[in-house]
Amino acid sequence: MFRKAKIIIIFFSALFVVYGLVGGMLNRVSAKDNAYQDLKIFTDVLSKVQEDYVEEPDMEKAMQGGLQGMMEALDPYSSFIDRETYQEIQRSKGELTASPGIILSKRYGYAYVVSVVSGSPAQQRGLRTGDLLESIDGEMTSQMSLWEARMLLLGTEESYVHLRVIRARRSAPSQVDLVRENMPLPEVSARIVEEGIGFLSIPHFEEGVAQLVSAKLKMLLSSGMRGLLVDVRGTALGAFEEAVEISDLFLPKGKKILTVSGRDGKKTEFVSLTEPLVSGIRVVLLMDRGSSGAAEVFVAALKDHDIAGTVGERTDGQGSVQDLIYLEDGSVLEILTGLFYRSTGAPIQSRKLNDSGIAPEVRSPDQDFVTKFYFDNTSDEGETALRDKFYQDLSAAIQALQFEEGLKQVRRRLLREAA
Repeated sequence: MFRKAKIIIIFFSALFVVYGLVGGMLNRVSAKDNAYQDLKIFTDVLSKVQEDYVEEPDMEKAMQGGLQGMMEALDPYSSFIDRETYQEIQRSKGELTASPGIILSKRYGYAYVVSVVSGSPAQQRGLRTGDLLESIDGEMTSQMSLWEARMLLLGTEESYVHLRVIRARRSAPSQVDLVRENMPLPEVSARIVEEGIGFLSIPHFEEGVAQLVSAKLKMLLSSGMRGLLVDVRGTALGAFEEAVEISDLFLPKGKKILTVSGRDGKKTEFVSLTEPLVSGIRVVLLMDRGSSGAAEVFVAALKDHDIAGTVGERTDGQGSVQDLIYLEDGSVLEILTGLFYRSTGAPIQSRKLNDSGIAPEVRSPDQDFVTKFYFDNTSDEGETALRDKFYQDLSAAIQALQFEEGLKQVRRRLLREAA
């Protein structure tokens, strides 16, 4: 009985933490009376379950499920991690350094593939943005936090992680076994693709990448570049500070890049501090649903100040800072403590999923392209044709189409300038 009472106290403590810290995020500030009314409803439900449920309920499990569901209802990135799970993973964290190369969020109740790292085992097996992980090593992702799902993907070098993947156009999940590798981050690359037009790929925004991008841009400029295609498709790793620094290479001095707004109304503004390294160059950005977080900060800064055109798909819509909050019983909350606002005042991450992210000026591919690809590559085999190679070929076809459309837009901008 004492244990049950203790669990209830811990649960309500967690509820108050969530209400206090997250209540104002995403423009969902509720009056205190409403919050207490919600808690009263919960206590009524709790009481009825304890009194009337047909069997003796496992209240600890039920409350942990309630907490997990509440966090997921807030946004796709917040998590509740119970004490046992957190401590178990922390004990082995030092050994878990290898990854299959998957970057996750949570959507529709499942772990959602935001992006896959270029050259990773996940990419080689055809996993792509939009796939859902039904289970990881036999554990249903609908019954775990995002933090736990991310941790379960990690392991020792050359060990395997076993996934059941829900993929487009398949009626049943596929079994996919991926080896874990200690992969270096993909490198920033740059080249001249045709006379006067450069191509720059930024695969991540981890610490130090701004210096690499600056060096690559100087190399392209020395080659007589007049137009530039910048690729941040699938870029979902890194810090927003690096995105701010790279944006500074393109923007005139004194332009607002980003505002980070916290729960207490405190706002931190980031502006360009130097004259642009890239000036008078026609720029187009390639982006897709795997462009997330810091990549979206960069895209928004150049798009909103009319420095660059945009081609591809709507970005992921992760525009926030997350922090870990440690509860008294050893459980942990991972919640949003800051939201990103564009120079226009619009948030990158919205309460409604469909309103999050940044829409391209030129959409590529359109739905007709994807539908035609399925018809042209499945013939009479139906789902049996939808193997790894099919998804690899689909991703390659989309990438090629977007690249050509991006080049076309750069050429058009150069022609308008010449006219």
